[in-house]
Amino acid sequence: MSRSSSQHGVGLIEVLVAVLLLSIAVLGFSALQVRAVSATDESLVRTKSLTLVRNLTEVMRAYPDAYVTGSGTGFSTASASATGAIPLVQAVAGIPEPESGDYSVSIDGTEISISGANNCLSAATVTDDGKEVPEQPCNINQIAARDTLLVKQIAAEEDLDLAVVSCPANTDQADIQRQMCVITAWNDTKAMLDNSDDDACANSNGVYKNGSQCLISEAY
Repeated sequence: MSRSSSQHGVGLIEVLVAVLLLSIAVLGFSALQVRAVSATDESLVRTKSLTLVRNLTEVMRAYPDAYVTGSGTGFSTASASATGAIPLVQAVAGIPEPESGDYSVSIDGTEISISGANNCLSAATVTDDGKEVPEQPCNINQIAARDTLLVKQIAAEEDLDLAVVSCPANTDQADIQRQMCVITAWNDTKAMLDNSDDDACANSNGVYKNGSQCLISEAY
């Protein structure tokens, strides 16, 4: 006696289960791809940040005695011991973003910019003690400001927020030994050390805040 089966092929339930499992696998793979792209972007931004930090650190080392007083975008040369004096690189790095055009800053009454007439670059020569030497249109502080503006402009073009502050717990050190912290931040994170601002890179002690997207580097 033969027994015939009533099942032929694959049932609808089996198909639905198979589609569900396949969908879960595809979603998991998609999430992995999104995470991989995000990690790649993060790595690229950090690489750009490190390059900017290295460039700015070289400027700081090239002009260790460059100090200024003032605020906004206007500064005057000062000694490190002068009241209110801060390193020139820190002062220039903190100037606000211009509404249009390149960054510019006034140093000793002269407007310094990356491009234009007062960019500290000159092909002219002058005669000094009977010798023809290159003309120097800017003093040391003005050249330092120009170099800092160049780094700040590059940071803006890369959508990076840039700031230079005194590192925490270094206020008792001599000026020549004081460590400076170069902060680069991106997306919605602000390049600052602040306890009250949730968008700040870190708190006043230099501890990174949860979810912040930034990099803090010490420079001498």
